[in-house]
Amino acid sequence: MKNLLSVISPKHRRQTERLNARQKRNNAGGFVYTVSDEGRLTRFLVLGTDGGTFYAAERKHTVQATDFVRELVARDAALALRVTLEVVRGNRAPKPDPALLVLALIAKTAPEAADRKAAWDALPEVARTGTMLLHFLAFADALGGWGRLTRQGVARVYEDAPLEKLALWAVKYKARDGWSQADALRKAHPKTEDAGRNAVLKFMVDGVLPEGANDASLRVIEGHLRALEATSDADAAGLMTEYGLPIEAVPTHLRGSGVYRAAMQTNGLTWLLRNLGNLGRVGVLTVNDREIVQEVVKRVTDVEALKRGRIHPLDALKARLVYAQGRGVKGKGEWLPVPGVVDALEDAFMLAFGSIKPAGTRHLLALDVSGSMTWGNVGGVPGLTPNMAAAAMGMVALRTEPDALTMGFADSFRPLGITPKDTLESAMRKAQSASFGATDCAQPMLWAAQQGVDVDTFVVYTDNETWAGKVHPAVALDAYRQKTGISARLIVVGLTSTEFTIADPTRADMLDVVGLDTAAPGVMTAFARGEI
Repeated sequence: MKNLLSVISPKHRRQTERLNARQKRNNAGGFVYTVSDEGRLTRFLVLGTDGGTFYAAERKHTVQATDFVRELVARDAALALRVTLEVVRGNRAPKPDPALLVLALIAKTAPEAADRKAAWDALPEVARTGTMLLHFLAFADALGGWGRLTRQGVARVYEDAPLEKLALWAVKYKARDGWSQADALRKAHPKTEDAGRNAVLKFMVDGVLPEGANDASLRVIEGHLRALEATSDADAAGLMTEYGLPIEAVPTHLRGSGVYRAAMQTNGLTWLLRNLGNLGRVGVLTVNDREIVQEVVKRVTDVEALKRGRIHPLDALKARLVYAQGRGVKGKGEWLPVPGVVDALEDAFMLAFGSIKPAGTRHLLALDVSGSMTWGNVGGVPGLTPNMAAAAMGMVALRTEPDALTMGFADSFRPLGITPKDTLESAMRKAQSASFGATDCAQPMLWAAQQGVDVDTFVVYTDNETWAGKVHPAVALDAYRQKTGISARLIVVGLTSTEFTIADPTRADMLDVVGLDTAAPGVMTAFARGEI
């Protein structure tokens, strides 16, 4: 009788046993659901595959993800392009490379000519900088060389880009990823009758401006040529201010404190976030220079500037992690972090998500701190493991929702001691130090039912590699709802770009979202309110 009952009753099914025919075995051996094509592609675009996962090494994880993208492009290239453009246009991903790869796959391998053409038409929008264009060319070349569509598509970028932008590329993004602008031009053969544009293209190829070229857009190139002849940091800094030169236009050996001080005005916010340590290393950003500190704090916490500069929350989080440790990722260069700047970067992480309104429901934020969450890098950020990213994203909800509790789980449930007053660093440290055990994603609902905690919205931050539980998460949620009479909902925040989720896609009370997607907090709020 007992054995028969365990087979027919879902509440007796272990997570290593299939709950229904729609489930699939995850990498850990548990049975879960698969996300939609759109959801899985979004995970790839936002989270990437750097560092692999606990169950799949980086190469295997990358192969699994790219094989999926290839198959999706072959089956529905229009969907792949639509999702990619939505992520790019919404600044939802921290790194451009996954989007550039998807675009290259569509442009080079989509079965329908219309889809391939649509991808080439979208190239200027996805490859917004010279570096991005060269990365795209590396992908496209690896996928089949230079055919007619490739030559025409690349040529159009050089023919149509605003001249000021093209001139900036000529001095700032000369070569990347084994490709140079000159390489691309020699293969694409763009044609134009515009004298100024021809002058820029000639400079990209041979480093020389034609005699008599005097278009105003060429000033950045003229300044760069003068900077190449500069003999001191002060001279180079003066030229940067006079010509609006980015720091990349100045020879490396001249980049002293004066050049870095000038670069704060001529380079954008992305550069500033990436070079706070260098500014400290050369003596520009110090605790003694209140004016510089105030300028940096003002810039990195300016909501409109963050939006205008397309700063992703992960950009700010990475800047905080690197700057606060006082040394470079590879151990090169040291500086004394300024506390006010560290705090400002924390604020920038929150502000970069945009305006977030509280749902006003009773939240239980459950962070997966099992062993598998300690492996890999989220969004390509060295050292940012999934459990650390979960803690950072959990802090967004914890500081937004007035009635929220944060706990940790693996194969049991325990308090983490994380409160809204924690810094990002302390929250991540608490999550990391509590890492233990196997994964049972049913624990949040089981714990809340056992402890009599009223919860309207369970938010589980996980890699979905659950397997150790005696009941499935969906069954635990149903049992909680039945016991308490609360119509609780479940939000699953995926922190790795696998195809798995504990959220049943057929149920209206469960939602799967992508961790560190800038669109996620707004969607989560609307779902918690019952608006979607």
